[in-house]
Amino acid sequence: MILNNILKQEAINLKLFKEKHIEKLEKIIIKKKDKYFVNCLVRNKEIQISSPTKTNPEEIIRQLYILKLHHDYKYPLKNMNLEVDVKMGSSSKKADIIIYDNPDKKDKENITLIIEIKKPKEDLIEGIDQLESYIQALPTYLGIWTDGNEENIRYRNPNNDYKFERFKKVPKYNETIEDILTTYLKKSDLIDITDLRSTVYMLEQRVLSNDGVNAFDEIFKLIFAKLFDEHNNKKQNDELDFQVKIGSNIIDDIEVLFTKAKNKWKDVFKDKDEIELSEETLISVISELQEYKVFETDFEILDTAFEHMISGDSKGEKGQYFTPRPIIDIIVQMMNPDEDEKILDPSAGSAGFLLHSFQHMLNNEKIEERDKYRYAINKLFALDFDPRTVKIAKALMVIAGDGASNCMQSNSLDLRTWDKSQKGKYNGALESRFKNNSFDIVMTNPPFAGKVNKSSGYLGYYNLARDAKQKTKTEQSRDILFIERDLKFLVPGGRMAIVLPQGRFNNASDKSLREYILKECRILGVIGLHTNSFKPHTTPKTSILIIQKWDKEKCPKVDDYQIFFATNEIPVKNSSGQYIGRNTTETLNKTDLPQIADAFSEFITKEKISFSGK
Repeated sequence: MILNNILKQEAINLKLFKEKHIEKLEKIIIKKKDKYFVNCLVRNKEIQISSPTKTNPEEIIRQLYILKLHHDYKYPLKNMNLEVDVKMGSSSKKADIIIYDNPDKKDKENITLIIEIKKPKEDLIEGIDQLESYIQALPTYLGIWTDGNEENIRYRNPNNDYKFERFKKVPKYNETIEDILTTYLKKSDLIDITDLRSTVYMLEQRVLSNDGVNAFDEIFKLIFAKLFDEHNNKKQNDELDFQVKIGSNIIDDIEVLFTKAKNKWKDVFKDKDEIELSEETLISVISELQEYKVFETDFEILDTAFEHMISGDSKGEKGQYFTPRPIIDIIVQMMNPDEDEKILDPSAGSAGFLLHSFQHMLNNEKIEERDKYRYAINKLFALDFDPRTVKIAKALMVIAGDGASNCMQSNSLDLRTWDKSQKGKYNGALESRFKNNSFDIVMTNPPFAGKVNKSSGYLGYYNLARDAKQKTKTEQSRDILFIERDLKFLVPGGRMAIVLPQGRFNNASDKSLREYILKECRILGVIGLHTNSFKPHTTPKTSILIIQKWDKEKCPKVDDYQIFFATNEIPVKNSSGQYIGRNTTETLNKTDLPQIADAFSEFITKEKISFSGK
């Protein structure tokens, strides 16, 4: 299909358009020798869309959107003009589509809508900046940015100092701005999020940057307020509170929602936490988020947005917290958790291993939908030192199954927290929930950077921090300590997958570490990951180590056994650190990791490992 070649994707996958739109456009495409043209619906002339050397995907999106405007929103074709000059200071630019109220008076005073068209996956912020400059220059009040997957409707609000905010929906023909403003969103009106990361990035750059607040904290508070609004026994036809309403005090309304969210999820926020945004900023942020469904949304979409928020991509900080989701997914497949097994990530970040385990259970019908809350509360556990990542983990676990109470902030390396004799450090509430020798599975990607010094007060608890004379060393690498710590969490026969620097497997200086691992457990497999895996944040070569703790029944000790080895040669990311697919499934299907997981499954079945065939 020529449309697919021009767009470099399946046209039917464009989220805004129906099959009838695609079919209608295909009928007006004309081939002349080696070139393709479309008979423009508005200009009534042939427009070239493809040649051997050039394609025009924006024209395809424009023609499809004209069909949508005409068939879905009922705008007459005669009310439209294309490539309209917009005076911008001393120069002028061309607006892609302008719709007029009166087809006989196509002047600035009669403009209803201005539409900016981009090809799929174009930069959202740049496109909206361009659209808003057109709206302001004309001037008019309403415009639409679209790339075929999303409609972002911009409203120049005269009741908010003519500041721009997101409008709820595209008005249909003969429907006014006032009609939309006075029609409020119900739960049934909410739409699925397709790219929350871009929306968050835009809020950071265009809205929150001038308000003197911590963008992460404020967006996070609002997401929880929205979660509560969607989750609080709302029926499909109930009007939502998380939205901009004419004549209401939005600061008071949203603060009430946030207070209720704090009371419901007490361990996520402090009592003194309040929303710190000005009214005009709050209106802008709420207008961007109000139409989206957060509860029951694809974890991956939320996770990608949260990863951006915490890693500070826009500020050039290092994103050291998040394991690539396709790699998490493949580790979960290889570990193959069962519904009666307790899972822990002691350096959890945003709890990616737990979320993918949760999804694995549902996808493989190991738990039923009705049992997902019970499962999340009883079987999924997370620890992390960073309070921000713990907040994200709690949010995602709330969305997954209300298992937020099992995500706690703690330095899991500090064994004084588990030592009752350490009165100033012991935490009974944490120790009772995260007992040593109580977890069936540990999956984790501990931080590699930095060392723990003797002055920390807990280095002496670790065998791997002692020299040949059994004296405590002055320091030890953090990831080495995590191996010993995580093994303490496991029940006998429990299994662990841990991401480690490649050097731990072959450095001469790490011989004692390898001997310790062999003494404590059986090595099941080592999978070398491609060097692109953690780009753009870091580039060291890493491997996945899969081990099982010795046990008389589940893993009887033997001296000679087979080990599974594999190397990931087709990376999940390109050299720039971008995923090679649009989502986890598509990314994995383009790599060799599924084949490696299948081979590992065959290996543990052949070796009669205790968790094979579950």
